[in-house]
Parts: sequence; structure tokens; C-alpha cells
Amino acid sequence: MKVRNSDRFLNAFARIEKHLRRTTASDHTIGFSALLTKARGRDASLRAYEVDLREYADLRNAIVHERSGGEPIAEPHDDVVRKIEGIADLITRPPGVEFFKGKVTSFNPDDPIALAVRAMYAKSYSQAPIYENGHFAGLLTTNTIARWLGAQASEDIFSLQETPIREVLRFSEDDDNHSFLSRKATLFDVLELFHAHERRGRRLDAVLITENGAPSEKPLGIITAWDLPKVMEAIHVGPREP
Repeated sequence: MKVRNSDRFLNAFARIEKHLRRTTASDHTIGFSALLTKARGRDASLRAYEVDLREYADLRNAIVHERSGGEPIAEPHDDVVRKIEGIADLITRPPGVEFFKGKVTSFNPDDPIALAVRAMYAKSYSQAPIYENGHFAGLLTTNTIARWLGAQASEDIFSLQETPIREVLRFSEDDDNHSFLSRKATLFDVLELFHAHERRGRRLDAVLITENGAPSEKPLGIITAWDLPKVMEAIHVGPREP
């Protein structure tokens, strides 16, 4: 027997509501709208789909309360059902940054810039974190290297082998081009960081993943602007195949 769209919709909505009550330790005296307001501050996935969820709350109320002969007066469209089921999956099991964990190529400020240039060329990296005595010292980008090269062009005498990375870092266009997240963060948190920089008219080149999101911790992974399509794909909810 085929499950009705209204039942599928209500089941998905119930999963979301149960998750919100559990994560906020709220009882059933709090309505869904107030519950969502309470929970959104601590969950980036809720902020991403808040508008949808508030609209779905109205639809839930219509399905539950407006019935004719014990039957819902309307059945949600297939795409609506698939979308709320997708949102329920993402909210209850948000994709984490683990996908981007792996060995991070980093350098010391006293390393010659030639060392970084060779590695970045060989691996097609556009940025690399710099660490000094285990503490983050800056983000070396291809743009920074280009600015440094431009400053040397008038002299026409410079050495990639003798110039330390710390000298090149002085030509960084923006010291606020990076951020940190803990290994427990979600891809929704990542996307919010990129959007926050964009709203301020700034560019975020990379998000570094560490144990607790601290600059003094070993990098466990890195997410760059080039990875944004992968991030968007992982958290996008569209019509799904039944």
C-alpha cells in the first residue's frame, strides 16, 4: 500500500521537531516557531533552512487541523515531500568537515619561498598555511606570491632560494583571509563563514580544520574557496528520487 504524501510529510516534520526538542531540552509546551527560534542560534543547518521550515510548519498545521471526514483536505506535492525529507536528513545528520580532513601541506616562515612555490605548483595548491613553533603564522596564497614578485620586478634581482616565506607574507593583501573550525563542525558552518566574509566585502581563501578550532593546534584539513561547489552539493536539498 502506497504511503500518502501527507503521512510522509508529517513523519519528516516530526523527525525535525523531535530533533529540535532534544537538542534544546525543550518540552512540548513550546510551539514549533518558538522552538525553531530557540534552536537556530546554535545550528547553522537550521539557519540555512529556516524560511522553508516556517512555511512547512503552516502546511503541517493545515494537514493536521483542517480535515474533512478524517482525511487531510490536501496532499503535499511530491517535490515538497522530497524536500522536507531531505531537510530532515540534513538537520538530523548534518554532513561534517571530515570529508576534507587529510594531510595539510604547511611550511615554516623561515623556509625559502622556492620550497613553497615548488610544492604549490606540483600539487596545484593556491594557498598553504604557515606555522611557526606549532602556531599558525599566516596563509600563503598565490596572490600574495604574485604581489611579492610584482614588488621585485623593478629591481630584477631576487632569489627564490634566499627569500624566506616570512618576507613574502608581508605582501599579503588581507590578513583576514582565513578562519578556523573544529573537527566537529558541519559544512553548514563552513558555508556561513564564507558568506559572512562575502557580506563584509572580504574574501575567505581557506578554512583550517583543527581539533578544537584553535590556531595553535595541528591542522587536520583545509577547505578552500575552490571547494565551495563540493560543500554546496553536499548540503543542497532538491527533488530526490523516490
